[in-house]
Amino acid sequence: MPSPEFQPVQPFARAFRKETLLRRINNRSVYRTIRRAIRETGVNSPVLLAPCGYGWFFEWYRTDKIPIIGVDIEGPKVVAARMKLEPPAPVVKANILQMPFAGNQFEFVVSNRFLLHFNDDFRRKAFHELARVTGKFLLVHYDYATSIRQWLRSLRGKRSPEKDFSAYEGYRVWKRQGRKLHYNREMMAREGADAGLKLKRLYFVSYLISERVYCLYEKA
Repeated sequence: MPSPEFQPVQPFARAFRKETLLRRINNRSVYRTIRRAIRETGVNSPVLLAPCGYGWFFEWYRTDKIPIIGVDIEGPKVVAARMKLEPPAPVVKANILQMPFAGNQFEFVVSNRFLLHFNDDFRRKAFHELARVTGKFLLVHYDYATSIRQWLRSLRGKRSPEKDFSAYEGYRVWKRQGRKLHYNREMMAREGADAGLKLKRLYFVSYLISERVYCLYEKA
């Protein structure tokens, strides 16, 4: 039997989250942060979105004339992503630990809302695969160690609930148990260095207010 990391989860039915005004504002801020990182590197070739989910920000990428290629392991997400645009953006169904791309195939790779949810073993394997397919830059989403949101939560004595993924199947068995991790610059630099990447710059969605930050790595 294949090991868990190469088994996609079974198809599932999932409703899209309600697009509240606050969520739309947050999504727009996140996309602008990613777009800024892409533009500042001067890359014009297709950007790999790994994973791409249901087609996160596909419309905005096309409006801004940023060519993209998506990859995701889950069939329903691949189908939804392919339906986001007309004509559709290329989306490949594949595992992020074993992508069907050549080494250094992409100048810019984006990994959004993904790696921070997984345990160290999975993260390391995924990081090395992402580093393999990028020829220049990798942009990774982290939650930063310091933010006003975290400070307010600590004042209220509120802590993120522990999570138990023991009942999950497929790649989800690799999700990290317990509360999510928060990273500082040094931790990000070490994680990148292990995969042969050098930390180039941090892009904050909203410095100190939001905990979300995007780390731009450059291939050493």
